[in-house]
This record gives sequence, C-alpha cells and structure tokens, in this order.
Amino acid sequence: MVNVLTLNTGSSGIRWGGGLILALGLPGASLPLAPAPAQAKLCPAQLAPRIEAVLNQAPLDVAYTGLLLETQASLPGARQTLYSRNADRLFTPASNVKLLTTAAALHYLGASHRIRTSVYGVSGSGGLTALRVVGRGDPTLGSTQLEDLARQLTQAGVSQVSQLVLDDSYFPGFATNPTWEWEDAQADYGVPVNSLILNQNAVTVQVAPAQVGQPLTLLWPQSPEPFPWPVLNHTLTVATAAETRPISLWRSGESATLRATGQLVQSSNPVTLGLAVLDPAQRFGLALEEALADQGIAVAQTSISSVDNPLAGAELAAIESPTLAELIIPANQESNNLYAEALLKTLGVNYSTPPVAAEASRAGTAAVKSILEELGVPTEPLRLADGSGLSRHNLVTPTALVETLQVMANHPQAEVFRDSLAIAGVSGTLARRLQGSPLVGRFQGKSGAITGNVSLSGYVQPPAYEPLVFSIIINHANQPASLLREKIDVILELIGQLSPDC
Repeated sequence: MVNVLTLNTGSSGIRWGGGLILALGLPGASLPLAPAPAQAKLCPAQLAPRIEAVLNQAPLDVAYTGLLLETQASLPGARQTLYSRNADRLFTPASNVKLLTTAAALHYLGASHRIRTSVYGVSGSGGLTALRVVGRGDPTLGSTQLEDLARQLTQAGVSQVSQLVLDDSYFPGFATNPTWEWEDAQADYGVPVNSLILNQNAVTVQVAPAQVGQPLTLLWPQSPEPFPWPVLNHTLTVATAAETRPISLWRSGESATLRATGQLVQSSNPVTLGLAVLDPAQRFGLALEEALADQGIAVAQTSISSVDNPLAGAELAAIESPTLAELIIPANQESNNLYAEALLKTLGVNYSTPPVAAEASRAGTAAVKSILEELGVPTEPLRLADGSGLSRHNLVTPTALVETLQVMANHPQAEVFRDSLAIAGVSGTLARRLQGSPLVGRFQGKSGAITGNVSLSGYVQPPAYEPLVFSIIINHANQPASLLREKIDVILELIGQLSPDC
C-alpha cells in the first residue's frame, strides 16, 4: 500500500545485493579460469608507447592522468614497473578511497567483526522504567531486524515501557560529511551516517504521470516513513516526448520542503528516485515503536539522545550485523557509500585512544592512514576526508592505491579482501566492463566516478603474463564518465595482450 500526493501548486541511487561470489582463478581465488580466446601478443617493451597513444588522444589529452602498473610481488624490490605516469602525484580518487577504507577495516577489526545493536533495560524502584536502544552504526538494519528485537523483548517479559530512549551517540560529530556537495547529500548515495541506521537511511519516491497538463503524482511507502513532507510540485504531465524534462527532487538548505521539477509524457512509466532521510534517528524510532506495538509493547514516550550516557541495566535484546567480510562486499562491489562510511566511523571509534569524542569521521580517516602506514603503504602525502570517496577533498596517489593492493594480496585476509572486489564482465560495478575481451573474469578491482573524475584500481591476470597490479585516476576531464571508462578499458585490453614470448 502507498500514500499518494498530487499537488496543484507549488543522480541514480546506489543499490546492492549479496549475489553469488565466484572464484575466478585470480591469485587468492580457488577455481581455474577457462582458457582465454586467441589474441594479439604485446611485448612488455611495446606497452608504454601504446598506452601513451591512448593518453595523448582526446579526451584524455586535456585531462590530468595518473597511472601505475606493476608486477604483483610480496616484496617491493621484487616488483617490476611496467608503466608509470604521475604515480606519486595527488588526485581526487572518487570511490577508489573505498579500497583504503576496507583494507584498513579488514586489517584492524578483522573479518569476523560484527556490529551490535543493543537494547538495555533501565530499572527503578518500581521495576523497568525505560528501554535504551544503543545503535553502533550497523548499515544492514531493516524492518526485519527491528521485529526481531521486539520479539526478544517480549520473550524477556517486557509488556510496557514509560520511556524509549534512542541512543544515537556512538558516532559523535556530523552525520553528513561537511565536505560533501549539497546535491550529493540529498540523494540516496549521500545519506547521513548516524549510529541508528534503518533501511540505509534512504527513502524511495516514485514520480508518475497524470493527465496531460496536470502535475505529476508523487508516491511513497506507507508509515513509518516520515511522510508526508511538505512538497512544492512544479512538475507537469505532457503529451509528447519532445516536451519532457528530467525529474528532480531536492530541498533548499535545511528545509524539509521537497521541491519537485520536471516533465513526463502521459504514457511513460513512473520514475523512481532515492532520497536521503532528513532525521534518521527519528525514522528509526517510528519504525521501532511500530514493531513494539505489533508485539503488544506499549511505549508512553520516546526520546533521542545524541550524548553518550553510561549504560544502565542489563542487555535485554540485541541484533548483530553480518561479518565485516560480508560488509565490505557491498562497499567495494557495488560502491555503497553508506557501508564505507559506517566502516570508517567504526574504525574511528575503535582505533582511537582515548575513545573519540569530537568527530567519528575525522578519527576514522586518521585511523585509515595510521593503519595503512603500519602495513607499509606510503600515506604521508595523502589527504582523506571521508571513507567512500564522495568528497572532492580526498587526495590520493596511484602509488598508494597500488601499494594497498600489493599489501592486501599478501595479507592473511587476502582472499576475503579480493572476494569483496568487482570482477570484470561478471559482478558489481564491473559487470558490464571489458565484455568480449580476454580480461573477462581476469580483472578484479574497484571503479570510481564523480563528475570530471574517474578511477579504476585492481588486480590484472593477463592470459599469457604474470599477475599485475594496476591503478589509474583521471581528473579534470571535460567528457562524460562513460567515455573515460571506455578509454581506461582500451588500456586494460592492451595490458591483457602482454606476453613474455615475443
């Protein structure tokens, strides 16, 4: 059932799914690759001029590009550099930052780490007086988990409570990264990252045509979503495709008012857009109240606490996230920003001594740099502003990305890390890349893109050559990301032709 609002006055979102993880014979995987189709051979000495030819053509000739290609080896002295351009220069890496975040989290927290959401009973002279729900940034929480918590409380004998306290203090500081662009922070890929997350802190809005000349209709899921928002609907249903305009939903400043613009032809299908939730803790509370009511637990009053308080009473109910090994899959394969940011803040809280008190995200970026430095990655010149790469304030070198991949290839959790990466022509953000080339199933890595900037880093297994590690970052480009990706894939296909027998 949906609520419908039709007013007469006044970025695509991230989606992810677990899916099937295939071992494709790359180093660390368990199944052999099928034989690659016959192809042209390229000598290592021929590679550099061929790559230069691509980089010196439009649109890359006017962009700023960094690239590093090395043979994979555990010791730096054993590696051979096959190509390098601006490898030690700083670039805006987009979502390649997730490689740094997930590598640091996997090393420090461990593959089996889980995020726990707890409900504590606070007792007074008359018995149970309050329930305190302590969130710790589990990005997987949804309605099913809240129902589980409510059932556990019923089994613990809870039938009513005078106060429900939502403790949203585990991640201190800003929920929304202040370095993100406002447009990004309104979309479902730029949601706030707080301690009490529900349904990825996003809501889906469907925009459907009405009668010609009438405003489009906005539809959304029923309660407990915090709707209806005030809406200024400046959309229009039109008769012909030539009259259509892109659909946009946005808010001005801190206002809750949703502004809708754009035009759809009457015969068209609805358009689905994802938006960031304004007050995720409030939304969490509404959903939990509903889950408790379904179990017959009456709540007299609900409050939200953003200040850390000593936990009183016993833990009456708890839910745990999947393991960190599972959490890094949507972060890397599907480039889910919420997951990466939740892991960054979790690192910030757990790595800091004494515990972080000011800003979890800033503590997290400091932790990532320290952990990677311990692993041997050169981090001194890097500047990290978030854990997902959505911020344009991030500055990273191709060398740091390649070194992170080299370190993780020989890490005790190498297979876990590699399994979190997308596979060319097979899975995640690389499922449609390099199709029809010999590198299908032979490149495993992380892509990235924000306007004007594209990146790709990962492990390459050419059919006739030894394993390689690759990173390319393109900044200040004046062409669409799709065209830049095509050029990157041309370079990768050249790498895939490498052969020592020539």
